[in-house]
Amino acid sequence: MTDITNTGIKGRKEVISSDFNELRKEASILQKKGVPFMMSSVVIWTLVTVVRLISQDIMTKNRYTFFCTGLLIPCTLIFALIIHAKLFKARNNPFNKLGFLCTMNQMLYLLIVMWAFSQKPDAMLMIFAMVFGAHLLPYSWVYDSKTYLVTSIVTTLGSMILSIFAPEMYVSIFMAVCQAVMCVFLLLECRGLERSEKTVTAL
Repeated sequence: MTDITNTGIKGRKEVISSDFNELRKEASILQKKGVPFMMSSVVIWTLVTVVRLISQDIMTKNRYTFFCTGLLIPCTLIFALIIHAKLFKARNNPFNKLGFLCTMNQMLYLLIVMWAFSQKPDAMLMIFAMVFGAHLLPYSWVYDSKTYLVTSIVTTLGSMILSIFAPEMYVSIFMAVCQAVMCVFLLLECRGLERSEKTVTAL
């Protein structure tokens, strides 16, 4: 005898699962997996490297480092236009809002960096790099991306290790290089996602 109730529940779960994946895919394509933000971070970390090279005291360098972060939104908007990413477009898709929310939570983490600015200025750059790297981890789930997962772990651990064994300037160089490589891999992920979407549409 066929269990109609069980079949109905199973069918409903499959529908929900399918809708869930489609929503995540739509958000990934629409927002280009947040690549504009990552491109902006390349600019910011490059400028931070320049700041660490100037002959000023550590407090001045840290202050200029904070100033560099102010370029995040302007640069992101420019890069979004260049690669045609719709970061803030209103859609009835919760993943669009979730991606933006994960970006904004870094602002709360910056309170830790601000504490280091006054209490542990020599360690501020390392903490800043670790906070930045750690905040990327949720995107590995939001955008179903291994690139975010690997980069988050590598940058967080790498910046800590580098700060112990090398001058702080190498931390910012390391972050800039990691972000540049990350952008390349994310763009490749986006291209593959768009191709698969076109194939499905064609069928």
